[in-house]
Amino acid sequence: MAFRCSWEAWGERSSLRAIYSRYLMRRYLSLFLSLLFIIVILVATPFPGPPVGGNQPTPTAMSSLSMILAPVVPTKQPVEASAFPVGGAKLHSEFQFPFTPIGQSPVAKSHHETIDPDYCTTWPVNTDGTYTPNAKPEHPMVLDTLAPEGGWKKPRGFKVVAMVFYKHRRNADLLDCYLRQNLAVYGGYLDEVWFMVHTIKRSDIEWLRGFVNEMPEYKFVDLGPCAIEKTKCLWEHAVDDDTLYIKMDDNVLYIHHDAIPQLVHTRLAQPHPYAISAQIVNSPVTGLQQLHYGAIHAFLPAPSRGAHHKAAETWRPSEMGLYPEGTLRFSQDPINLNSSSRGHTWLLLSNSSHDTLALTRTPMGAWNHHLNSETVTFGPHWKSWGLSAQQLYSLLYNLELNQMHRYHFGRAIDFEDHANHKDPCTRATTTPSNAHANPTTHASPSPGGEQLYDTQYEPYHLKFIAIWGRDIAASLPVRGSDETHLTSSTPLRLGRPFVIDTRAVVGHESFGLGDGVAYTDLVDRFRSYANEMVCAPDNVKKPWDGRCSGF
Repeated sequence: MAFRCSWEAWGERSSLRAIYSRYLMRRYLSLFLSLLFIIVILVATPFPGPPVGGNQPTPTAMSSLSMILAPVVPTKQPVEASAFPVGGAKLHSEFQFPFTPIGQSPVAKSHHETIDPDYCTTWPVNTDGTYTPNAKPEHPMVLDTLAPEGGWKKPRGFKVVAMVFYKHRRNADLLDCYLRQNLAVYGGYLDEVWFMVHTIKRSDIEWLRGFVNEMPEYKFVDLGPCAIEKTKCLWEHAVDDDTLYIKMDDNVLYIHHDAIPQLVHTRLAQPHPYAISAQIVNSPVTGLQQLHYGAIHAFLPAPSRGAHHKAAETWRPSEMGLYPEGTLRFSQDPINLNSSSRGHTWLLLSNSSHDTLALTRTPMGAWNHHLNSETVTFGPHWKSWGLSAQQLYSLLYNLELNQMHRYHFGRAIDFEDHANHKDPCTRATTTPSNAHANPTTHASPSPGGEQLYDTQYEPYHLKFIAIWGRDIAASLPVRGSDETHLTSSTPLRLGRPFVIDTRAVVGHESFGLGDGVAYTDLVDRFRSYANEMVCAPDNVKKPWDGRCSGF
């Protein structure tokens, strides 16, 4: 009996041990599977590497990584970014690029997004992706101006609106300094700036929505389906009668401080032309004229394929030295150059005004000596990035020499019909009746229209033009290419020429089909110029990327 009770007690304990063992097995198996799952996740998800690139947005919270922006809402009017559900303040803090005051520690950059491998900088960006811009010079360079006595004074009675053809935030970030410099609230001429969104790239749209909140004069204009179509539909927004629209591309690298006031006053002084264009540096039509009038200098790519100099924030060509003697290869076709390594620079062949042969060895000189039957507008310049680069390096050199007058060819053209007007001062105009310049205390003539170049109805480019809203409205709808429609066919139909004001100088980054300009250090150079000469101390610009290889 005792044995049976003992056996039963032992069996009961064994049963309990079996149950407990199964419980532990299930528990530890669950823990093991959970740990295995975590290990798989960690292995499959790579950790972010150390920062190597430029001015990247800083996320305010991890939840922002999965933030979904509200869809773009089609509209025919400028739209404030605050009108969108996600709104301005949150986007502004999330995507703004903070300015680091000189003397303070630079702000580290975040990998909120992947660095674009197609870009790099020749500036001395730190290995952790931070950068502190150069201090403003104590005695900044002062450039000549064409402003009348007493300075530029904005005419009254009409609005001036800048229409920026927006595609890339990198471009708009640099252009921002020039736009602010020309705002009416700061003594300039621009009442508003409209960013005409012509992209469907989400990161560029998100950045712009936050960016426009920085200035009340900046407007986000949603083009709806037009964002993926040709540019001709953006003109449907610019139809207010008494508004002067200044349409510009976002990849404008440089705007002369007289350019926008000069265009506005020329538009008032010369009402007969259909539209007025700035003189574009990096344009086939004006490029040859710039060569003949001494604005183009003898530049060629540095002979070494790697870095020619140490990383530096500089814009002056003279600081790079002259092209090394004995290294120039005459067998290479100067027009059809091969792209070099990223960040390469161009060097001046000679700084002597007596060396007139140096230009013949450059892309512009070769083009001038081998003109063919192709049209100037869509000829070699459309395909050769070397022609574009030489013009832009020449612009930097002319700025360094303070010799922008080299671009001022052209003449005052009298478009009045004196045969049919008894009073030569009376003219039919498309200028608003209530538009007038501010009165002045001196008797000097009103500025505008002093040095014009008539394109003679040949197609030109719409990189930077001034045109009245009423003239745009009367020409709609745009048929075919908007460049041909607004610079050639419509002016020809109306008998109103399209002219260029050569005093309004603007530098344009890329042109045509070649991509070699993107491999140069030109964007870095013009950013450096803007930081020194144009940008406010709290709005200096930083590189977006890490250093180019070898710098």
